[in-house]
Amino acid sequence: MGGAHRWQRLIAELPDDVDCRVLCPPPSFPYGEFESTSRPITRETIDGVPVTRLWTVQPSEDSRAHQSNLGRILNYVIFSVFASLYVLVNWWRYDCIVTVSAPHTTFLPGAVGKLLGCSWIVDIFDLWLDNAVDLGYAEQGTLAYRYVWTLEWLAITKSDSVTVITETMAHAYVEKFEVSRDKFTLVPFGVDSELFTPAPETSESTRILYVGNMGDAHALRPFIEAFQQLPAAYTLELVGDGKRRAELEAFTEQLGITDRVTFVGYVARAEVARRLQDSALSIVPLQQDFQLDYARPNKLLESMAVGTPYVASNIQEIRRVSEESGGGLAVANEPDAIANAIKELMSHPSRREAMGKAAVSYIDTHHRWPLLGERIADLIDTAC
Repeated sequence: MGGAHRWQRLIAELPDDVDCRVLCPPPSFPYGEFESTSRPITRETIDGVPVTRLWTVQPSEDSRAHQSNLGRILNYVIFSVFASLYVLVNWWRYDCIVTVSAPHTTFLPGAVGKLLGCSWIVDIFDLWLDNAVDLGYAEQGTLAYRYVWTLEWLAITKSDSVTVITETMAHAYVEKFEVSRDKFTLVPFGVDSELFTPAPETSESTRILYVGNMGDAHALRPFIEAFQQLPAAYTLELVGDGKRRAELEAFTEQLGITDRVTFVGYVARAEVARRLQDSALSIVPLQQDFQLDYARPNKLLESMAVGTPYVASNIQEIRRVSEESGGGLAVANEPDAIANAIKELMSHPSRREAMGKAAVSYIDTHHRWPLLGERIADLIDTAC
């Protein structure tokens, strides 16, 4: 229930006797890419799984528009109310409810289902409330903050089990709500082994690639600025979009490096995989002064899966992966440190090749969907 994008893959790995239904809102992101609907309920089947979509506000503005924050809030809140009503009517059909967050508003229908006798599993991949405060989207002590905090408390303390993407996230919740570590099961993001396949050989390209959102949590400025110190042959390509894109384009022009830094916009997933395979390195920038130590971003995992080493921000979970896998470097968000790391790796192709192979091995061991599906199957079997 909720923004169940990774559950499409997890469900595919579950045993045939697990009968699933997905309850979610109409698709709306990237903004403007989907036609808005006014139908209260729509039903479809995707990969053999029945999907019920409940109407909610569907933001149409680009993520750079100031109004889009209000649109997202309405999207989250209205869906959670309608989903709760759905559970009130249909709870008897289900043994277990899985609520997916972010956003934390999906915890409301989960709590309703638990109250009515269903097992409740909470799947969390974002410290949503803490990040909202850090980024200035929410203020502690407000009614909205207290409401979401209460939902989070209910989810962590009253559900049957909680899945989290990293060990760092589990410990954050253990400390915040004084619950046992046994409450949490690690289910990180998986990587599509058919789409993100290892490149046949180390790329001779001098292109460095960024893939993802350009938002407040992404420390792109020092990574862009680092290219002032790098040879002119080294280029940076940014794939994606976000509310800070115009600001970053202006910053690039101010630095006088528009010949080396290119903003591409959105591309298809298959094209993301191809560009990663054809790049010498990828970058994974995250703010170090926000509560993002738990993050193990998809962009990091997908780069590792194709064997492209990375230079990333030195946050706790990325540092952990770098030390365990040897697949990339975690550095401070300072142009000098970033430039030095890129120079070091670009100057040693054999080292990049070894790092790429180590990264692929790490993904095969920890981030393949069949392995993660088995973990979820065991969890559902225990809860139900």
